[in-house]
Amino acid sequence: MASRTHSRSSALSSTGASNQFGNAEKTSYNKLTGYTKIDNRPDAGPMNNYAIQVRTDVLNTSGQQWGLDCEAHLDATGTASVRAVQGVAVVNTGFTATTTTLIGVYGQARADGTVAGASFMTGLYGLIEAGAAITASHVTSCWLDSHQDNAVTGAHSLLYMSNNGTASLDHVIHATGQAEAFLSINTAGGPALNYISANAATGAVKKIKILIEGDAYYINTYLIS
Repeated sequence: MASRTHSRSSALSSTGASNQFGNAEKTSYNKLTGYTKIDNRPDAGPMNNYAIQVRTDVLNTSGQQWGLDCEAHLDATGTASVRAVQGVAVVNTGFTATTTTLIGVYGQARADGTVAGASFMTGLYGLIEAGAAITASHVTSCWLDSHQDNAVTGAHSLLYMSNNGTASLDHVIHATGQAEAFLSINTAGGPALNYISANAATGAVKKIKILIEGDAYYINTYLIS
């Protein structure tokens, strides 16, 4: 069969082992329907730093634009669970990772230009959107969970916070909005928590500074020798 050639403005062009959808000006609209699966599994040798790369230049001066938009709608009544986006980082069996970082999902916001006014920057945002009334055991904007069964050599935490910049933070945690309590600790259905004691502590005292409505308050902590 004779090979087909396409102009640079066609929907599909072929160059060696690569295929290009769209036009060279990067302004075309391409629609895929049905299931789409992308495999990037080389036998050996170096490859690109990504399996899929999405980049977009936002020219709008107002409104909202998404770099990657993904929705997964549940259209059946039952016990099915839905994950709109799943990120899994795995070290395969037989390989050893040393001085490495494994991140399941990574979010970053960067200001190469100027961010001013009432702007808000966050690397990761979790939202429970307003909707119908919910009857559930728990609803939370952020769920941190560990299924690690084996001992971990080193610090093992559910939440790790750090400031690697030179600018001092105003707060480590900022909370706003209505709530019945600041912290809830529940031991039901789990092992006894060794960081909770029924007895009052005495000893050398240090204090943790907190701000309530802008005023400084302090939580006393005690060193037990």
